[in-house]
Amino acid sequence: MPTTPFLKRTIKRGLQHVAARFGRHTRDSIEPQLLILMYHRILPPEDPRAKLEEPGMQVSPSSFATHLKTLSEYFEFVTLADWLERRAKGLHLPAKACAITFDDGWADNYDFAFPVLQSLQVPATIFLVAEMQGTHDQFWPERLARVVSTVAAQAPQYWSDPTFAWLTQAPTDYSFDSVLPTNEHISQLVAYIKRYSDEENHSRLQQVEDALGLKSQSGGPDLLSWQQITTMLNSGLIDVGSHTCRHIRLKDELTSDVLEHEIVASKTLIEQKTGKTVKTFCFPNGDYSLKALDLVKQHYLGAVTTTIGWNSLATDKYLLNRIGVHEDIAADRTGFLARVSGWI
Repeated sequence: MPTTPFLKRTIKRGLQHVAARFGRHTRDSIEPQLLILMYHRILPPEDPRAKLEEPGMQVSPSSFATHLKTLSEYFEFVTLADWLERRAKGLHLPAKACAITFDDGWADNYDFAFPVLQSLQVPATIFLVAEMQGTHDQFWPERLARVVSTVAAQAPQYWSDPTFAWLTQAPTDYSFDSVLPTNEHISQLVAYIKRYSDEENHSRLQQVEDALGLKSQSGGPDLLSWQQITTMLNSGLIDVGSHTCRHIRLKDELTSDVLEHEIVASKTLIEQKTGKTVKTFCFPNGDYSLKALDLVKQHYLGAVTTTIGWNSLATDKYLLNRIGVHEDIAADRTGFLARVSGWI
C-alpha cells in the first residue's frame, strides 16, 4: 500500500522530534566542534521581495530570532574568522561553537537580520559579491524570477516566442501562461537552468529582455550598499568575507585570469572599500575546481562550502561544512533543531 502524503508528514514530524531531542547538539564533545549555519535572505512574508524568491533562500525575521535564541542554549557564538585564527594558533576553542553566515550580501540582511543580531548581540559573517554591492545589478535567478513574472502578468503570448525556447522546455510544474509562478515554480526553473553557465544564463536573459522590451530591475538595489556594510562593520558584530566579484561558479572551464579576478580581486576590492582585512571565502553554489581551491588557499585563512555537516579540528579549513537554513524546514523550534542536528 503506497504511503500517503499525510503519513509521510507524520513520519517526518516524528523524526524531527527525535532529532530535536537527541541530536548532536544535545551531546557534550571532547574535541571542539563548529556548526556553521548558512542563511541568505531575511524577509517578512508580506515583503514584495519574498514573493519572487526561492523558498530555500529565505527566513522570516521572527524565525531568525527564534533560531538565535535556540542556538544560545547549546552553542557559543563566534565569528568564522575568529574561530579559524584561534584554531591556527592553538588557542582555546569552545566545545560547541556556532558561526552565523549570510551569502550574497542582500540589502535585507541590513534591514531585517542586523537588528535581530544587534538585539541579541550575536556576531555574523556576510559574504559579499564585491563588484555587485551598491549597484542595481541582479543575480541571474533573481533576474529570471522577475522576467518570468513580468511576462506572465503582462504579455503571456510571448511564451511561444523562440527566444524563450531554452526556458519553456524545462520539465517543471509551471504552465507558462498568464498565471504568476509560485516560489516553488521559480525554484524548479532555477534548478533546471543551472545546467548552463552563469554567462549563458545572463546572456539569454538579456536577449529576452531586449527582444521583448522587458525590464527586470526593481525600483531600488536589492544588494547591500557600502554605507550599510560600513555601518554593520562599525557595530563590531559583523565581519565580511568574499563571495567572488560577480558570483560566478568556480568550475573547471574558467580561465586562470577569471579565477584570479573572482578570488583575488574580490578580496582586494572589499578591503579597499571597508578598510578591513578579508580572511574568509565562500564558494558560489559550493562549486570549485582544484585550481580555484588552490588560489583560495593562497589568499584566505579559510573557506566555506555548501556541503552539509558539522566541523571539527580535522575538517579541511578550506572546505568547511555548513547547514543551510530556510523557512520551509525551520519555521519552528523542533524543525530548526532537527535541521541543526544534521539528521533531517
